[in-house]
Amino acid sequence: MNWGPLTREEQQEFQKLLVKMKEVSTVEPASKRLQEQEVSVFASHRIVSWRSTDFLHRKDPCPLPTRARGLFTSAENGEERIVARGYDKFFKIDEVRRTEWTWIESNTHGPFEMTVKEDGCLILAGSLNQGRELLITSKHSVDVPHSKVARRWMEKHLSQMGKTIEDLAGFLHKINATAVFELCDEEFEEQVLEYPERARGLYLHGINRNSVKLNTWPSTEVTKVAEHFGFHKVQWFIMNTIEEGREFADKVHKDQMLDGRAIEGFVVRCKLNESNELYMFKIKYDMPYLMFHEWRNVTYKILARERFLTTFPMTRYYASWFKQNLDRFSGINSQKGLFSARREFIEHYKSTGGSEAELFKQIPNKSKVLLILVTPIDYVKTTLLQALSHLFGFGHVKDSDIKESQQTEFYTRISNMFNSYDFVIMEGSRSISKLQETLIADVKSNIRNCQVVTLYWACENITELRLSTSIANLDDQVYNLLTSKCTATFPKIAGNTGPFELLDLESRTNSLIENFIELNPLEDIAPNLQIIASELCRMFPGKLEQPSDIEIIQALESVRQAAQ
Repeated sequence: MNWGPLTREEQQEFQKLLVKMKEVSTVEPASKRLQEQEVSVFASHRIVSWRSTDFLHRKDPCPLPTRARGLFTSAENGEERIVARGYDKFFKIDEVRRTEWTWIESNTHGPFEMTVKEDGCLILAGSLNQGRELLITSKHSVDVPHSKVARRWMEKHLSQMGKTIEDLAGFLHKINATAVFELCDEEFEEQVLEYPERARGLYLHGINRNSVKLNTWPSTEVTKVAEHFGFHKVQWFIMNTIEEGREFADKVHKDQMLDGRAIEGFVVRCKLNESNELYMFKIKYDMPYLMFHEWRNVTYKILARERFLTTFPMTRYYASWFKQNLDRFSGINSQKGLFSARREFIEHYKSTGGSEAELFKQIPNKSKVLLILVTPIDYVKTTLLQALSHLFGFGHVKDSDIKESQQTEFYTRISNMFNSYDFVIMEGSRSISKLQETLIADVKSNIRNCQVVTLYWACENITELRLSTSIANLDDQVYNLLTSKCTATFPKIAGNTGPFELLDLESRTNSLIENFIELNPLEDIAPNLQIIASELCRMFPGKLEQPSDIEIIQALESVRQAAQ
């Protein structure tokens, strides 16, 4: 494929993107920034990494200037350009609406290119100084251990083919592209799946054009480049229809391996029907990958003396065994020892009469759901949550009258409510950080098969004045002061909008939250209740049935009448 310098149109697109990224990354206060800049210096070049809160990629439409995950820019000869570009953020099956099988079947077409998802860490490589130097980064950073280890592997792979770092840099400069790798090296960092020594190193799985719009080479061409430079090749398969792709993926899932080895899953490339643009999604397997991944996380939590959650029944058995053998695995803190601990546990399990086949038939167990509303708005949340409880018959607990000294009692009330309800609504603090550190961890430690869904009132890019004005005009009879005629109450309304916290599901604070439902603070309660009902029915199709519009209206009226 013949790529080269950006076209005039592509250059204009990049300049517009650069202006927008600089604008959103300097917003005050910092908590409202949709994107952040991280500046590094490499070989006398000033490199800027543009990163964003991961959950914002889930929103449709996406509020970010770009969906690129892993984007680095630098100035050469006084002109800024993209020097490394990862893929646009993509999601696993059922993670968002656009990765539900029904949506994919209706909105995409083949051929469907399925590449094996290797279990390592993402590495990007791009050219600098007119192709004379090679920039190697992790997903978001330049000077980190991952990029340094990747450079050593890069040199090893290239030398075996009689080539140099400069050869690769020159190639990437010529086509104006980024090489995308997976670094799999358990001597450096143990991930989830084991790689024998001969299989360790860099797997080339993508070549992306350094442009605003994602443009990536097909696997046929990527494989040729991997062979030419001596990198590990990624397995790939072409399916003409989505039915063929699903059948193949299901067979691998049933066998729990592909060609004799366990895999994390597949990355799938196809085209959108409407625009014919590239569309990507991933298929991830629960067994053994997700169970082993859970053991990995639990191991680190135990070592850090932190609470942890489990979804696989066998994880609790593993955690108990690991706690009894802590002194034998002290080296795990340095990213090593996970595999040996796992192997020893499996041998221990078999020695007690269990079979390896039985071990890998574990089914994730998540039958309880905790719903938490996160909003800076004090007024409307009670009506919304009471109506939701009335609509589906959920349990509902409020902490408005609970003093700080009674928090333990409050958490116990929530845990006990799960004896009668599969879904429990917690109405309380508007600070998600506070909830995360206390309530969620406490409930999950007592209700091991519980998952948390946040009802998230998205206030990014909405001023407090506009938010308060919107509340003042809500048609909410429960709070009869909140009408468009009662402008004298505006200061009181404004005083009941708290600070906004951007939800970040990847942060340590929010790591126990599995999913979220985005609400619109500028809408009335009824449409937001409709959104919650529809999304919960989508997330839990076997547990909930979609209510009618009339049932939603009746639920709101019942709450309002009860409050009079």
